[in-house]
Amino acid sequence: MSTVLCRTSLVKKHPVVKKHPVVKKNPVVNFVPVLLFGVSLLSGCASNPDHTGFGSCEGSATYSAEFNSTWSATTHPTDFPQKPHYSELIGATHNSDASFWSLGQQASVGIKDVSERGKNENLIQKMELAMLLGNASSVIHGPDIKYSPGSTQVDFQVRSEHSMVTLLAMVAPSPDWFVGVSGIDMCENGTWVLSKTIGLKVYDAGTDDGETYTAANKKTMPRLSLIHI
Repeated sequence: MSTVLCRTSLVKKHPVVKKHPVVKKNPVVNFVPVLLFGVSLLSGCASNPDHTGFGSCEGSATYSAEFNSTWSATTHPTDFPQKPHYSELIGATHNSDASFWSLGQQASVGIKDVSERGKNENLIQKMELAMLLGNASSVIHGPDIKYSPGSTQVDFQVRSEHSMVTLLAMVAPSPDWFVGVSGIDMCENGTWVLSKTIGLKVYDAGTDDGETYTAANKKTMPRLSLIHI
């Protein structure tokens, strides 16, 4: 389990982030994989929430996403690989008209590249296109975890018109597995989320037939839908 400390303020109408000398610089969102890798926690904080009484939130709120992995030879000894790690965190803040991956849908080229090789370029292009269309406001790009167990962190800001967040990272080595969240709305009932807990699952992108961490590449034909492991 993790301790969540609030730090920055919710920004109403005029985005102003207040910082105070506490342990965490920003509200915290903790990511820990489940099913494959153990207990999980997704939490967030934002001070001075604005209650509009409607479906959207005013202004913006800043969060810090912390990805904490407990995956190790102790927790998962069967076929445990050498140098277990994760690719860089990649994601976006967006609205409901944008979807970058979804359970039961086929993976895009961008999701295929992330889940198989930890490459973000094609997915970033899709996110930048969503920005041009007005359906996203920013690309989230954070550090990798070079060895698991381990952790990484990235800041992001959500706005009233783009209150959702999508984030993912490749499980490595693996055929085509990744962890992440898709379209999590940080605005609920007209108020920026103060605390949220979500158990992350490990997903199979449906693009490679490998069944073990270090299985040889074997392209899935035809491509299958995304499933959780």
